[in-house]
Amino acid sequence: MGISYRRLMEVLRFLLLFITCTLLSYGIITLLSDKFLPADPYQEPQGNAVKVVKLVNAPETQDLDGYLARLQLFYLTGE
Repeated sequence: MGISYRRLMEVLRFLLLFITCTLLSYGIITLLSDKFLPADPYQEPQGNAVKVVKLVNAPETQDLDGYLARLQLFYLTGE
């Protein structure tokens, strides 16, 4: 039993349509991600950005209780 010419053309048409739709959706997703995602997500924030905690290994002495209280406040409120 051989494959008919009509069946072969249906399969090729389906593959062509599938590849076209795949490339089109990939292009749209790429375009949207370039538009909405930041180019450098790890850059220093602009505006009224505030550090959550100070470094523990900083050269100046720090209050460990204040550090823990600030960290607990961050976990509770997300601020």
